[in-house]
Amino acid sequence: SCEVVELELLENPNNITVESADPNFVLNDIQLTFRGIYNGYSGTDTGLTRMRYIFGTYANNLTEQTLSNEWQQSYQMFGNIDLLQGINEIAEEGEEIPYHIGVAQILEAYAYFLLVDHAGNVPYSQANNPEEFPNPSLDPGAAVYDAQLALLDEAIANLSEVSVKIPQDIFYGDFDADNWISLANTLKIRAYLNLRLTKPDEARAGINAALSSGRIINSVDEDFQFGYSNVQNPAESRHPFFTGNYQAAGSGQYMSNNLYDLMNAGDDQPPFIETGDPDPRNRYYFYRQTSNAPSGSNLPCEGDAAYDYCYVGNLYWGRDHTDDAGIPADNVRRSTYGVYPGGGAFDRDVFEQARAVSESMEGAGVVPIYTSANTHFALAEAALTLNTGGGSPASLLEAGIRLNMEKVLDFPTVSTVNPDTSEDFAATSSDVNDYVNRVLNEFNTANAAGKLDIIARENLIASFGSGVEPYNTYRRTGGPTLQSPIIAGGAFPRIWRYPETEVDSNPNISQQPLTNRTFWDNNPPGFID
Repeated sequence: SCEVVELELLENPNNITVESADPNFVLNDIQLTFRGIYNGYSGTDTGLTRMRYIFGTYANNLTEQTLSNEWQQSYQMFGNIDLLQGINEIAEEGEEIPYHIGVAQILEAYAYFLLVDHAGNVPYSQANNPEEFPNPSLDPGAAVYDAQLALLDEAIANLSEVSVKIPQDIFYGDFDADNWISLANTLKIRAYLNLRLTKPDEARAGINAALSSGRIINSVDEDFQFGYSNVQNPAESRHPFFTGNYQAAGSGQYMSNNLYDLMNAGDDQPPFIETGDPDPRNRYYFYRQTSNAPSGSNLPCEGDAAYDYCYVGNLYWGRDHTDDAGIPADNVRRSTYGVYPGGGAFDRDVFEQARAVSESMEGAGVVPIYTSANTHFALAEAALTLNTGGGSPASLLEAGIRLNMEKVLDFPTVSTVNPDTSEDFAATSSDVNDYVNRVLNEFNTANAAGKLDIIARENLIASFGSGVEPYNTYRRTGGPTLQSPIIAGGAFPRIWRYPETEVDSNPNISQQPLTNRTFWDNNPPGFID
């Protein structure tokens, strides 16, 4: 479900006209722009949800500049979608491009959903019309959501047409309209799940209608993701996890001690006691650079009661949530991203520095934007809270876990065998079954709130490399139970600030505090931290 892309081969359509534009080039730009938009949101969201470590207060991590790129790129992309519509409008009979339009409409709807999820009320009805509306007003987030649900229906209609004009598809590879129709229906499930707190009847009906279509992201080969390559010249095309952690400077990012905890990565020795068998995905998600445990100047938190973890054991170096203490010079020792999803190294107990590792996927990783596992976790939450169809909450939870295990365990193209001991560290089907059985036993004995927390936890773990859905889930459900900031972190960001440039230039946009909430989040203030 992933096409590897060499980014330098894709032409930018800026400054072209309806008459001169090649629709493939325009759609390529739309697809790549969406990739950048999504990565921008996801990078921040992973820190907010403890999927990676963040330094300092929430306010310092979410400033008036944080949303700038995603905002600007979104409205630029919407302009190029208008250009694509114009190309279609002047096309001669038989030369229309309904597939191009359908793909673009789905990405437009997705991008507007993301804007509303993160910023709340945003320009829509007056957007990208500077002659008539030089200072576009904000539309209510609920109205924007409704418009995008209608747009998804238009996209499905376009993708159901017969056309000889086949677009280039940089997400799925060879274009197949069914993949995009499945994505459109799955995005409906995603949107309606967000509505379950404010419009439960509409949410239930919408999810069941999407299920009745029979065309949703339901298997790993249908996953919506962006694939990177191992190409670095003339344009960098490797996964950012690889370029940020496997170069000469060493690892530029700490892993999250809280995520280690959720995945039982540590050992059973003080200062932290693990509660279960290690997650089978640990060696795929995380790569340990050294066989030495942190100590001394490399472990400044040792003995400090403010820390929940400090060091979880088992050679997994990480940091507690919001730890703002000085950073040791440990770039070549701290644990880093593994083979999935960033195309790094599989942890087979060789303990080589990431920058000098003997075998890796060289950055040929993926961004798992919305996967079949996400679909099933969403349906599990809906079945539990709305009594929707598709299966029981437990069966849908199990399907989500197994789909993610399948994806992760089949991902490496490198050896999982230690070259010195010949021990194979690949997870086995027995490991997966043991994990699934443990989670299901926990789920079946939990109350309703506990069940919801377990679904949220498994969704977060399975979403590694993509923070958007866990961020929405955390605000919607309060789960999973996560580590509180170890400093006075400030109020949790229920919404992002508007870009400073927009506030300064548009009198119709006033700045909002991080405590504001998007329209579908009616949970009380202080609900999460």
